[in-house]
Amino acid sequence: MKAQVALVRCATYEETAVEAMVRQACDAAGFPDASGKTVLLKPNILKGASPDQAVTTHPAILRAAIRYAKSKGAARVLVGESPAFQVGTAAFKKSGLLETAAEEGAEWVDFLDAVQVENPEGKVVRNFTVARAATTADILVSLCKLKTHQLMYFTGAMKNLFGTVPGLQKSQFHLRFPDRERFGQMLTDLNLAVRSHFSIMDAIVGMEGPGPGSGYPRSLGLVLASRDPLALDMTACRTIGLDPHLVANLKDALGRGHWIGSEAEIEVLGPALAEVAVTDWKHVPRQAPDRKIPAAFRNLFVSRPFFSRTKCSACKACVTICPGAALELVPDPRARAKKSIRVNYDKCIRCYCCHEVCADEAIVVKRWRPLGFA
Repeated sequence: MKAQVALVRCATYEETAVEAMVRQACDAAGFPDASGKTVLLKPNILKGASPDQAVTTHPAILRAAIRYAKSKGAARVLVGESPAFQVGTAAFKKSGLLETAAEEGAEWVDFLDAVQVENPEGKVVRNFTVARAATTADILVSLCKLKTHQLMYFTGAMKNLFGTVPGLQKSQFHLRFPDRERFGQMLTDLNLAVRSHFSIMDAIVGMEGPGPGSGYPRSLGLVLASRDPLALDMTACRTIGLDPHLVANLKDALGRGHWIGSEAEIEVLGPALAEVAVTDWKHVPRQAPDRKIPAAFRNLFVSRPFFSRTKCSACKACVTICPGAALELVPDPRARAKKSIRVNYDKCIRCYCCHEVCADEAIVVKRWRPLGFA
């Protein structure tokens, strides 16, 4: 099954430039016929963060996508997302995406309005609860951000659809599938249950290092688009020097028969990958699967979260999202907030959800406790 991935250069988030490059990428990759249809744009909003932190899809990409969908005849353009633990509109406002949607006349939809979706082809999950809008829109567009990811190593178009699962229900999947490979199979199942019709990736500035929430912005200067989310993600991995076969959900998706079956089936439209790829991208250190490490040696060989007393503001976001109930906020006169996080590493499943949502950058994921984190 051949798949085309449009790859265009875009060095800035200046509005006119982004609109032109998004249009070029979407036209080249064959955006679906939107005449009279409802288009749902699903950006990545992990948590409330300003656009320059590269945590979320940039507002300029959303603006360009809304304008493009309207130019293709869309009757309605919806925008929606469900961050892992933040409810209400705080995260949407801080990212600049809520304001952008309003300015462009798009409708913001509540992803907490959910329905159950049967998934008979699922390998590990046969039934998902997902945002109603993701099942009723005529065209679902994954408006993703290129980032590293502590658990999956990479997050892009396919991982972005995890945001269609409402709020804290996401953490329960980490509890059910703590192993990286099984979690990857779940993500593929979700992409079968909630099919995206098109993907646009914001890779103008991506995130390297300890992503997806606490990494470092890194200019890549690219916009990618494709009808095939797997082809897009694998191409994006190559632009940052990452072997996509190391990303568990991408490796699993290759064998499902619904997207490309190998990288050889990808046709890149635009500059050659060798011209745009970087060789010094900071990646998440790879780890052996948990099941191959005896429990007695888990704390020695599997990275775990460490918390800084001096940075932590005791907001309890990590406690709220922890699927294993491994975290507890306890009195600590030595801490900045007079309270600190106590970790039960026997309960910690190494999902790194706490690290994803920490707004204080008070958590590091390492095999050994770093200096200053005590």
